[in-house]
Amino acid sequence: MASSTAKKTVSSYQIGSTLSILYIAIRVSTANLSPITDCDEVFNYWEPLHFILYGSGMQTWEYAPQYALRTYVYLLPMAGLAKCLQFLLKFLPRQQLFNLLLLQSSTTTTQEILPLDNDKPLLFAMLRSSLILLSCYSELSFLSSIHDTISPTLAHWTAFCSFTTAGNFHASPALLPSSTVMILWRLSAANQLRGWDGYAILWGLVAVLAVGWPFCAVLFVSTGLWALWKAAVSSSSLERNDDGVGMRCRLMGRVLIRTALHAIVIQAIVMLIDYYYYGKIVSPIWNIFVYNATAGGDELYGVEPLSYYFKNLLLNFNFVGLLGILSLPILLGRKLLASSFPRTTLFRRGDGHFSSGTSDSLKILMLVPMHIWMAIVFPRPHKEERFLFPIYPMLCFGASIALEEIMMMSMQVLSLVRPKSKVAPSPNKCMLLGLVLLSPFAVISISRSFALHHYYSAPLDLYQHFYYHHIMSKDTTPKRENDEVTYICTAGEWYRFPSSFFLPPNTQLGFLKSSFSGQLPQPFTEFGSKK
Repeated sequence: MASSTAKKTVSSYQIGSTLSILYIAIRVSTANLSPITDCDEVFNYWEPLHFILYGSGMQTWEYAPQYALRTYVYLLPMAGLAKCLQFLLKFLPRQQLFNLLLLQSSTTTTQEILPLDNDKPLLFAMLRSSLILLSCYSELSFLSSIHDTISPTLAHWTAFCSFTTAGNFHASPALLPSSTVMILWRLSAANQLRGWDGYAILWGLVAVLAVGWPFCAVLFVSTGLWALWKAAVSSSSLERNDDGVGMRCRLMGRVLIRTALHAIVIQAIVMLIDYYYYGKIVSPIWNIFVYNATAGGDELYGVEPLSYYFKNLLLNFNFVGLLGILSLPILLGRKLLASSFPRTTLFRRGDGHFSSGTSDSLKILMLVPMHIWMAIVFPRPHKEERFLFPIYPMLCFGASIALEEIMMMSMQVLSLVRPKSKVAPSPNKCMLLGLVLLSPFAVISISRSFALHHYYSAPLDLYQHFYYHHIMSKDTTPKRENDEVTYICTAGEWYRFPSSFFLPPNTQLGFLKSSFSGQLPQPFTEFGSKK
């Protein structure tokens, strides 16, 4: 449907609509069915968060003051949320919360002896649900902007891909910078589609400076360049004289000055907070950039061939991932052919059932960061699945664009072959046809999500069972002298540990000797990252 029509239509994805409520309810309720797929999430983020909340946890070398590769700013919003949830848990019914979050139910005995605000596995589950709630908000903002500025049909197809893909199933509730960058990119893109470039750049600055993953800056280069270009052409009605040039320079200068001021404020706040936790002036984003950019520091953790990422995309997105990658070449190819053969109707836009040609620039703006990211990340020897998280929204949107282009071309070919027949279906039928074509790949993705839960959720279930079993047994046995620490030991599968949120009080993780010869995390001291 044309952009002009879309603007008159109330978005189905506006926060508060029936569809948005249903979308959020399903995503939040299934948040804790997803396993933790990366030990970095546990030891670099959940463990320091546990230390902030409870004064104990496992510390990796990245949090040592001599390296200072991780920023505590990233964890503070979660710590503040956890404190609020702990307060609210005093007044909430335990069993209903377990049922709502699809968790293994605790026994009646546990409910009687364990205060609800001290139930760490339940708090952990609620924090993961909060992460996916934030992810849903960013998704709906992005989808609503697509609906209002480009095409309702594209918005529906993008939502269908985003909702069903296995990649989003385990990326959305993850406490990882790459997942947070994915969320912030959606918010930035939603604002840019609506023409709010200042907010779009601000979200980008937060992603680059406050998350602790400066490499994501390349995802927002096109955001800044687009804002500068709009500032330069906004005074196009002026004559090309000194006044017109001066106006353009002033408008572009305002964008640059505003961005610089925002960056300075954000960076100052980040450095003040990190100074408090490290006990000295540090810049984790600079440290981690230097570490990864020089001497191949990240290669210590393994190297993989280029096929690693393609296999990941096929597993998590199957054919949708392939369409997403090909979307920009398909779109640019069609535009090139249309300009090369202006008299040929084959390469022109459709009859209104699809997005208008004027929205092509917005589509390209959304897709370019994905290809910049792939050009930088794919060739690097060290590869991890989480490095692809930031481009997941672009893959879903790109798949919808590719499907639109293919369907449009098919209808144009049919109209040439059978000029007297009515080829183009109604807008609703066109949208439903796209959903039908995407459905087989959605079924495969949902099956993958079920498989991830069924075959890889044992660590979460096991440690949760241990937590409540230990609490109950401790209540019925004599109290040990001086509250001595009990060690829960793991060996070669230390990376499956789901975090200290699943360890009862006076219990600590220990490591047995195994074939792994690398450096393992050690308990935080009372000084944290200061010594």
